[in-house]
Amino acid sequence: MRSAVGFLCLLSALVSTGYSLSCIECSEYNSTSCSGDSDLCPAEFCASTFIRESSPGGSIMQIKRFCAAKSQCGETGSATYGYVRRHMITSCCDSDNCAPEVPEFPEATEEPNGNSCPNCFPPTSEECDPVERAQCAASEDKCFVHFFKQDDLEFRIGGCASDSMCQPDRFPEYSYEEVSTTCARVSQ
Repeated sequence: MRSAVGFLCLLSALVSTGYSLSCIECSEYNSTSCSGDSDLCPAEFCASTFIRESSPGGSIMQIKRFCAAKSQCGETGSATYGYVRRHMITSCCDSDNCAPEVPEFPEATEEPNGNSCPNCFPPTSEECDPVERAQCAASEDKCFVHFFKQDDLEFRIGGCASDSMCQPDRFPEYSYEEVSTTCARVSQ
């Protein structure tokens, strides 16, 4: 009898508070895995955002693991700036501390889509050069500028981006003291 009452109390507590998922939160540059603390999440899924940055010198992968809403799962995006092409894919899983699989990245299309944006790369403290243009590809229909501060100096990178790349956490290697990302629709 005592164990039945205990079970009912436990069941009642779970029903009234809802089930909470535990997810690992971490990030790592030049890797497809990371380790960190397990946090209780109010969200429905554990997610990993994988970013592949390609340049003439090769490719680098980045990962960020976090709690995610269903709407973030399967999110993709791309950005072009300077000689760099960045692709992002978010994959999810729904069990405690699960690690979503590294997705297959589609072949990068270098075919310009007809849009272009002021180019800011390598990072600069100057305004983006309106004459030097990044040639947009795929679904990139926004011009972005990512601002960051390091040692009281402000820098920026900029070029073309799809809508999902218009967030500061899409450029983790350029995330220092103060960070912001602005995007505007490409003007023809």
